[in-house]
Amino acid sequence: MADNKKAVVDPNICTGCGICVDVCPSQAIELVDGLAKVNSDKCNGDVTCVDACPVQAIAMQ
Repeated sequence: MADNKKAVVDPNICTGCGICVDVCPSQAIELVDGLAKVNSDKCNGDVTCVDACPVQAIAMQ
C-alpha cells in the first residue's frame, strides 16, 4: 500500500477505457461522464489501477 496515499485521475489524460474500474480491488473507481473518478473514501492506496492504466492517467497522491 502507499502510505495513506489515494489514487487521483488526471481528467486531461484519462480516455475512459474502464480498465481501472475492472482492476480496482476496493471498487473505488467508476466511470462518470466517460472518465474515471475515484471515491477517495473507498480507495485503500492499492496501486493496481496505476499499473493497469494504459495512458498513465492515474497517480497516487
